[in-house]
Amino acid sequence: MLVQNYWFTTLLEKQYATCPPLLKNMECDVLVIGGGMSGVACAAALQGKGLKVVLLEKNILGGSSSGRSAGFLTPDSELELSQLVRRYGVAGANEIWEVPVKGIDLIKNNVEKFNIDCDFRVQDSLFLGIGKSGEEDVKAEFECRKSVGFTNQEIYNKQELDKLVTSTGFNAAVCYNQTYGINPLQYLQGMKNVLLENDVKIYENTEVKKIENDTAYTHAGSVKAKQIVVAIDKMENDFNPLAKDVFHAQTFLSISEPLSDSELKTLFPFGTEFQMWDSTLVYSYFRLLKGNRILLGGGNAASTFLPNAWYHENVIKGVHKRFKSHFPFLKNLNFTQYWPGLIDTTRDLLPTIVKDPINKNLHFIMGVVGLPWASFCGNFVAENILGVAEEENKKYYEYFTSRRYFAFPSFLQNILGKPTLFALNNGWAKYYQVDKNHLPAKMENEF
Repeated sequence: MLVQNYWFTTLLEKQYATCPPLLKNMECDVLVIGGGMSGVACAAALQGKGLKVVLLEKNILGGSSSGRSAGFLTPDSELELSQLVRRYGVAGANEIWEVPVKGIDLIKNNVEKFNIDCDFRVQDSLFLGIGKSGEEDVKAEFECRKSVGFTNQEIYNKQELDKLVTSTGFNAAVCYNQTYGINPLQYLQGMKNVLLENDVKIYENTEVKKIENDTAYTHAGSVKAKQIVVAIDKMENDFNPLAKDVFHAQTFLSISEPLSDSELKTLFPFGTEFQMWDSTLVYSYFRLLKGNRILLGGGNAASTFLPNAWYHENVIKGVHKRFKSHFPFLKNLNFTQYWPGLIDTTRDLLPTIVKDPINKNLHFIMGVVGLPWASFCGNFVAENILGVAEEENKKYYEYFTSRRYFAFPSFLQNILGKPTLFALNNGWAKYYQVDKNHLPAKMENEF
């Protein structure tokens, strides 16, 4: 297998604008740092509003975490709805669930409005339970969806699953619609063309070294701005102390050779595509792409919490082995490329949106897991800058503030180490945490 991000291969299919690096000093109204899903969503919400907007990206737009992701457009990321209900109650879970739903709508609307060719696919979500505990997880998810008022889900037992997908070893599944798949790198590169057409100035291959007061400095230039939005991943402590609140989880993705017509017919006997993931703690996830290739991702408990990226293929080979045990008719299917990635996240798996404690015109979007969540967060910050944020959206301060409740505080990093602290908080948030009695008091001008 090649160690190579397959999405970069697909860029050869289209014509995208080239944006040279910044080589001068300039001024603008709003500077967005980071060209992933959050940064692009922020810039898109600011375009056409009479503001001079500049976007800086150290790679190409989508060249980091967003463009290395699996392209799932589903409200699920690291947290299932049932886990949110336990943490926040039915009403709170419903409010938080609205975040990725709105994020999906933003992406879908952009695809349709700007005719972005990015392998946008209607793919219902299928959460698969393994073993007795997995069956219980599926039932809990189904009941939680009903409890918050959702009516678009169906539950399937082991025998009924054959109606959806030919597999073995899954005890139950819950299925729901209004979810999609996307080529994230093609989407973000397509949005780059849209932003340029709307007079957003974009500079790729331009890393911001530091921010002082109202100015961001790069190696060969600078941008002075009235408002600065930082939406980057892998932020270092010397860039801003808030980096201590960002953690990393490692996953792997791989791409298969094309399925034959008979294999495709066997996989989806009734012709309906699904995006799927299982109930294990370090879960596997997979879906179909253009050209009838399978995108398969996952990892293992040892590699997930490593502090640095791990590139050896032994981890993804383990994911392939587990996948083929559930789909034995694909035992001879080869996977041609794989690539690792460190996902930015927070201790409780929800994003953090915060202003710098000293410079209130400096905004940070941090630790966002999932493209829909990132889309919402970028748009949310832009609306607050514009002063047009809906009153009902102000409720998100208590969910996304950096002051929210964490079971294991940051100072334990010095004792336990960052990977161990994250692993403890990750497990606690997914299975035990209850936040209903820990919501912080509102602070003025927090967002």
